[in-house]
Amino acid sequence: MKHSLLEILACPYCRGPLGLKVFSMRGKEVEDGILLCVGCKNAFPIIACIPRMLPALMINPQTLKTFLQKHAGKIPDNFMNNGPEDFGKLKKKTSKSFGFQWNVFSTMFGEYEDNFLRYISPLSKTFFRKKLVLDAGCGFGRHTYYAAKYGAEVVGFDLSDAVEAAYRNCGRMPNVHIVQGDIYSLPFRKVFDFTMSIGVIHHLPDPKKGFLSLAGNMKKNSRILVWIYGKEGRTFKTVILEGTIRRATVRMPQKLLYYFCYIPAGVYHFSNGLYNFFSRFKSTTGLAKKLPFKNYARFPFRVKLADAYDFLGTPVNNYYTREDCEEWAAVSGLRDTSVVSLGGRSWKIFGKK
Repeated sequence: MKHSLLEILACPYCRGPLGLKVFSMRGKEVEDGILLCVGCKNAFPIIACIPRMLPALMINPQTLKTFLQKHAGKIPDNFMNNGPEDFGKLKKKTSKSFGFQWNVFSTMFGEYEDNFLRYISPLSKTFFRKKLVLDAGCGFGRHTYYAAKYGAEVVGFDLSDAVEAAYRNCGRMPNVHIVQGDIYSLPFRKVFDFTMSIGVIHHLPDPKKGFLSLAGNMKKNSRILVWIYGKEGRTFKTVILEGTIRRATVRMPQKLLYYFCYIPAGVYHFSNGLYNFFSRFKSTTGLAKKLPFKNYARFPFRVKLADAYDFLGTPVNNYYTREDCEEWAAVSGLRDTSVVSLGGRSWKIFGKK
C-alpha cells in the first residue's frame, strides 16, 4: 500500500479516519500492516500490499491464516470480530466466482484498450489527466490500467481475490492503488473526481443498492459512469440460456466449468474464423454480417473463453431496461444524467453530483 492512499481511505463502517501500523515494507510500499479506525476501533489488515477493508470472515482463509501466523503477537484482540457476522451467501459465492475467474483469466490483451474507450465514450483519453478515479469492481485491473495510463491516479477496488491479479497487472504503477472491499460499504472518503463501474453492478445481489452506494460516495461536481446489461437485444440469453443451461453451470465446480467453457468458446472462435474469412471478399461480406458472435472477432481465443466462463459461472446476472436505468438516476440525487445504449444490448448511465 502506498502511503498516499491513507488520505483516500476511510473506515467502511463509521467513515472515520484510519491510523496505520506497519509490519513490513516492500520498497516504498507497506507490504503488511494494520489499518486502525480512530473512531470505532475496527482493524483491517494490509496483506501483500493490498488493504483488505472487509470483515475478517470475508478474507481468503489461507491468505488470512498466513498473515496471522506471520505477525503473531502484533494483531489487535478485536481483529476477528470486525464487521457484520452474516455477509450473505450469494455475496460470498459471487466473490469466490470472480476471484477464481480473474486470477485464471488475468492476461492483459492489447485489444482491451479499444474496448475500454468504447465503454467510456463520449469521454476520451484526455478526460483522465490529473483526475482521481475510482474503478469500482476492477476485476483483474484492465480498466484501472488504462485510466492510469491516460494520466489519472486510480484506485482499483474489488470484493474478490481478483485484487491479487489487479495488483500483479497494475498495482506497482506509481499512480495506482488496489483495495479489497465491499461496494455496499465503501471504504473511501468523498474525494474522487470520477467513479466508473463497468460490468459489475448487474452481478450484485442488489444492483440498485450498489449504484446508489457509488452515487452517495461522490463529491460535489464529480462524475460517474456505470455500464450494465440491458434486457433489450438479449432475448436468447435472458429467456433461453438463463432458464436452461445456466441453472446447471452455476452449480458446477469451478475447474469443471472452466473446461466445459471450451465448448461455447470454440463455437465463438469457429464462427469468428468464418466471419474473418468471408469479410475479406466483397461478394460474401453480406453473409459475414449475418454470422453470430462477430463482436468477438478481433479478440484472442482466451478472451472468448473468459467471457463464456463469466456468463455461465457468475451466480447472478441481472438485466435492465432504459426505464430502470432512468429510475435509478432519478432517485440517486445526480444531475445532468443520461442513459446511453451501447450496441443496443447494454446501458451506460452517466451523471454528475
